Parts: sequence; structure tokens; C-alpha cells
Amino acid sequence: MKKIFYSFMLLAMPAMAQQTTVSTLEDTNVEFNEQGYWNGGKIGTPEEGDWGEDIYHCQWVSGELTGTVDYNYMDGYDWWSGIALSQSTSTAFTVLDDQYNNIVGGGDDGSKTFGVIYGNGTLLFNNKSGGMVKSICVANSAYTHNNFTTNTGAYDTKFTAKGDHIYLVIEATKIDGSTKKAVVKLAEYDEELTYLTDWTRIDLDSLGTGISALSFSFDCNKPMVATYACIDNIEVVIGAHGTATFENLTLEEESFWNGTDDSGSFVSGGYLFENGHEVYDYGEWGTYDYCYGFFYTNRTSTAYTGDALNEQYNSCVGSGAEESANYATYNLNTYTPKGIVVLGEAQEISGCYLTNNAYAYQSMKDGDYYAKKFGQGDWLKLTITGTDAEGKQTGSVDFYLADLRSENEATHYILDKWLWCDLTSLGKVQRLDFTMSSSDNGEYGMNTPAYFCMDNLGGEQPTPTSIASIHTKADNSRGIFDLNGRQLNAAAKGLNIVRAADGTVRKVIKN
Repeated sequence: MKKIFYSFMLLAMPAMAQQTTVSTLEDTNVEFNEQGYWNGGKIGTPEEGDWGEDIYHCQWVSGELTGTVDYNYMDGYDWWSGIALSQSTSTAFTVLDDQYNNIVGGGDDGSKTFGVIYGNGTLLFNNKSGGMVKSICVANSAYTHNNFTTNTGAYDTKFTAKGDHIYLVIEATKIDGSTKKAVVKLAEYDEELTYLTDWTRIDLDSLGTGISALSFSFDCNKPMVATYACIDNIEVVIGAHGTATFENLTLEEESFWNGTDDSGSFVSGGYLFENGHEVYDYGEWGTYDYCYGFFYTNRTSTAYTGDALNEQYNSCVGSGAEESANYATYNLNTYTPKGIVVLGEAQEISGCYLTNNAYAYQSMKDGDYYAKKFGQGDWLKLTITGTDAEGKQTGSVDFYLADLRSENEATHYILDKWLWCDLTSLGKVQRLDFTMSSSDNGEYGMNTPAYFCMDNLGGEQPTPTSIASIHTKADNSRGIFDLNGRQLNAAAKGLNIVRAADGTVRKVIKN
């Protein structure tokens, strides 16, 4: 197919604001002696507890996070729970005050202050839109370590049998009320006892974004083991939503996730991608897993040989946008369609990259048992509809994955590369929904496979910082115009206005 060669420079758009900070716990708003600890105290007005005790809810702040400690007092006796602060460098456990020690001695990377979780604890985001926790450093408490390595007095606490364990459970609560958990193995006995012997950085990308709180609890099979753990250097991301690159989602090479675990969704860049899964039982012929909505994949094959169950996870490009590894693919179920939810507050979304799924591309290119080969007049269109925080539609954007409607065959295309789709016209949206339509329809609706691929939602189109040679297929250009709106047969020297096949308009400078 004929190509047009342009040398041009695109005008860049500003990047979306985002801020990464680390709560080091060195900057808290509480004071205590060096080598000492802070576990709350009689601060503020208490509330009455279940046994008539006074409970003081005490807080400390570090960076973008607020930690909580409940200080309990009754009849001259006090106790605490939550997340205390410590500067102890001792690794011993011989007296009760040693509950503020860890087995490393001090904070992560030799810092002074670290947090001590006892029982249950909570970290709250100070930013009302929430954020993301990229990682947290965890170490074993000296008290707990003493328990699982030795029997404590008359109590059976030592880990000696397979299955003995203590885990730290980290649960993220999202702005939308959903929750997701991660588990840290503090100590476990399998063939032998293994446990965290140093500060260990735990990756929490899997918890996603839009987090309003982190809650800590313990899973231990021995009830007399002291439930303590130490934390430090919590890395958080706040601010505007990031880009859904799908690179935060872990996959083995040449594999995919399709929702058969019934989790119903996945999160990337501050957006929740909905997924559906149903199992059909055909008796002696076995069962069939029907998956729809969004999947994520790193498949590099662009082939479609008729094996829809396996090859529906391939794109026609063979990689994500900008040659990244991961990308999303979508299968439309018109009865229970799935969309994208913006976590936190409604956002204006810059756009995304779109291209054809290998199955749909091959079907349009050559035809198959159900669908015809595309020819003059045929088209496949994706329509993206925005909905605001009040549930009202904000508008729709049409994007042609294939367009052979023109009498001019030179402009015909079946999209075989990543192309940017501008979504800013939708305004601030809380969710995006998707419908598809085609020129090829039958008794049961659209014959063309209802698939497309997506990447870099909420990002921005890459823009060269200097004049570069760009090769653009003629089938992706719907018109070149001068500044007075007159259509040109070819790009002129200087500034041109190019209207692309997806309806977007770009300013192009030709040498």
C-alpha cells in the first residue's frame, strides 16, 4: 500500500501531575527520647471501651500518611494497639519494654525511627483522593521472634511442625469501598523454619491505586504467639491518576490473564478494568470457560489460525504501545458489557492507544466461517461512552478499527498498528463503557469478532522533541489542510493540519 513520508514535529502536551513520596517516619509530629518509643498516651477526649476502659485514639503523621494508636487505660493499668513508633537499636527480648525492638536493630537502612504494629494497625492517606502504595519495608519484632524460636514460659509458641506460621496481612481499602490484600510471610515452618532476618522491601503494586487506608492484621496458627511486626519507609504515589500501562501486572512470558480466577477485575494506573467469567457445562463434551470484558496479555504472536480460545489474546501488532510488553485486549459481551471505572474522583482522561485484536484483524482481512472478508464500504467501529460521577453520560467518541467506506481505495485501512484515541471531549468521567458496530451483521447481530486492544490509558501520545522523519500510511490520513481550512493534495512546507482516521487533529510541520 502506498506510503506518504512526512518530516514533522508535533506540539507536546504537559504531563499529568503525580508525586511519589516515602514516609520515612523520621518526620513525625510526636517527640520521644532517643532509644525510646511512643505508643500514644492520654491525648484528647477518650471514649469508653467494652470493659469500661478509657480509649484514647492517638495519631502520628509522616509524609502523606497518618498512623493510629489506641491507648487504653483502666484502674491504673494501660495497654496499646495499632502502630507505635520506636527508636530502639536493641535486638533483645527479655522484658516487656522490649516489645519495641526488632531483630535488626533500628530502622531500615540504618535510620532511627520505625513503626511497631501490635494486634491491628491502620495507615490513612491524608490525600482525600487516595493514592497507591508501591512498597513497604517489613522486619520481624524481637518479641515475636523470641516466641517462634523458643517456647515462652509454659506456652507452646516455638515453630516446630509443618504449617506453623505467622503472616502479616496487609489490606488496602479503596475510595470506592473495595478491598484487596497482600500477605507477608514473617515466619513459616515447612521442612525447616524460615523467617525474615532483615528489613525486607515488599512490593505492593498489586494493591492498585485509589487506596484510602492500609490495615494490618496477623494470621498465626498458634494463639499464644505475640502478634507484632515492624515497618518502615512506606513508598506512596499520590496526585493525578497515572497511566494504565498494565506493566504493574505480573505475567509469565507469552501468557495472559483472562479472569478465570473470578476476581472480576484488575487495576492499572488508577483505573479498574472489569472482567466477566462464566462456565458452560456441556456434559460428556466437558465444560467451556467464557471470558469477556478486559484481559491483559504479553503475547507477541500476531497469528490467528482459528484457535479462538488461545489466540484471542494476541494483538495484530505483537507488543504493547511503544513496544512495551503488556497490553489489554477486550471481548465485548453485549448482554453484560464490561467497562472501566475511574478509582477516586472523576477524571478527564487524555486518551489511549487502540489497535485490532489478531482474531478480528484476520477475520476482516481474509474472512472466516462466520464473517466476510472486508471490501468496499465495510467498517468496524468502536464507540467509547463516558459517564460522570452522578451517572450521567458525558458524550461518546467513535474510533474506526477498520474503514473501507471511501470511494478512494487509497484511504482504506484495517488498523494494524497502535493509534491514539483522544478522550478529552468526554470531560470528567467516572467510568467508560464500550460498544462495537460493523457493516457485517447477521441474524444474531455483528458477525465481525467484537474485539479490540488497548494500552496507555490516561497517558499521552509520544511527541518527538525535534524534527524527525515519520512514515505514515496513507490509509491512516483522512485529510491534510492549510491554516485557512483548504484541503491539500499533499503536505505543504510549513504548518499543516492533519485530520487522522480516528478523527483526531494534529499540527504538522513539514520541512
